[in-house]
Amino acid sequence: MYKYLILPATFMIAACGSNDSERASGSFDDGDGNKGSYSVRGDDENSETVIKSDKGEVRIATGDKALKDLPMDIKLYPGAQVQTSMAGMGEGKSGAMLVFQTSDSVDDVIDFYRKQMKSKDITIKTEVKSGDMQMIGGERADGEGVHISATKSPDGGVTATIIAGGKS
Repeated sequence: MYKYLILPATFMIAACGSNDSERASGSFDDGDGNKGSYSVRGDDENSETVIKSDKGEVRIATGDKALKDLPMDIKLYPGAQVQTSMAGMGEGKSGAMLVFQTSDSVDDVIDFYRKQMKSKDITIKTEVKSGDMQMIGGERADGEGVHISATKSPDGGVTATIIAGGKS
């Protein structure tokens, strides 16, 4: 299924326009007997690419559409600008990743998510601080896990990533 992650860049280029209508769709064969379909909807700022095969489904979104991918009912950091997201399902498991930027500090971002994790019964099991980067990771009793990292950007802002996965 990971071979199919190469395809989104091609499909995202095809997603030019100014509304939510379908920009591109079709089917593909990867040459190894794996077949699937794809569709691209949206415009340059808010788009969604869906790739499906018998191995699972991958959804890549940008802008407002990316907010649908926030895992484990985690909320987006206030005032953050979503850069991209990706969600996938296959073989009884699901996972998601969301990348955003904010002008706030790394400490502010990590504190915000530490409080969210506690309020959602996610036990923090990992905390890492290294230079301008901090990361916390945790798990629920059902095995779903989440990792949040925040790194100071050269321009003074912060780029953060939420990665979560578990049962589908």
